[in-house]
Amino acid sequence: MKITKEEYESLEKLFDSRTAEFRRKGNFLLKEYFYLDYLLKGKFDYLLRFPHIEGSGELIDEFFINNNYKGIVVNEFKDAVPFSIASDFSIEEKVKACIDIFRQLSILHSYGMCFNDIHSDNFLIDKDGGHLIDFDEIDYFGGSSHSYKYRLAGSDGNTFFSSVEVDLYKSLICYFDLFYDINFEEKIAVGSIIDISKVSLLFEGTSISQLVDYTTRIMFSDDTEYFPDIKDFIPFILDVERYNYDLKKIKEKLKVLR
Repeated sequence: MKITKEEYESLEKLFDSRTAEFRRKGNFLLKEYFYLDYLLKGKFDYLLRFPHIEGSGELIDEFFINNNYKGIVVNEFKDAVPFSIASDFSIEEKVKACIDIFRQLSILHSYGMCFNDIHSDNFLIDKDGGHLIDFDEIDYFGGSSHSYKYRLAGSDGNTFFSSVEVDLYKSLICYFDLFYDINFEEKIAVGSIIDISKVSLLFEGTSISQLVDYTTRIMFSDDTEYFPDIKDFIPFILDVERYNYDLKKIKEKLKVLR
């Protein structure tokens, strides 16, 4: 997309983030970066070779002001809210949103990239479903970089870098945020690092404890076994009796973690 400086400055400015400003153009957001990161631009160029990930906030174009590269164009989801504050949705709507985001992540993984910045503010929900947003931390499989937010740490203090498993594991925590209306990230984080050794403790005694334990064990090991995803947890979520039982147990455990 090419735009003149005058046209750009006439657009509605929404807000500034730590690294960029956002302006609205129709149903799109133009994200102008304050500092051009050529490494990130290279990853964006790579991602642009593939079909757009439908329903996500992944870049759909670049934009230039007077022929100078300034940033990216993404879809805007005006009525969507982050998982961290989404409470006015039915369980069926929440399930659909999680399945949508799981699909979007899976497509990104099929392109050979990890999202690498998963937390509940980057997962949006509206009446249309779920939307994965903010692709600024994407990385290739096995990349040595990691997100500054919500890294994972094992009991030995080691951190986990970019991988499909890290994306999937952190996604599960965000799904639980939405389903149980609890900020699990906050409860199990030490600073900016999620301590996954606390996860099994938090879900101890619930109907999904074995599945959570298995998922956590996979993160600590070098096993290449099947890694559970949201679809494995949905039957438990949709069972009202189990859901209410689990929620009671989780709240009891939260008192211990404080």
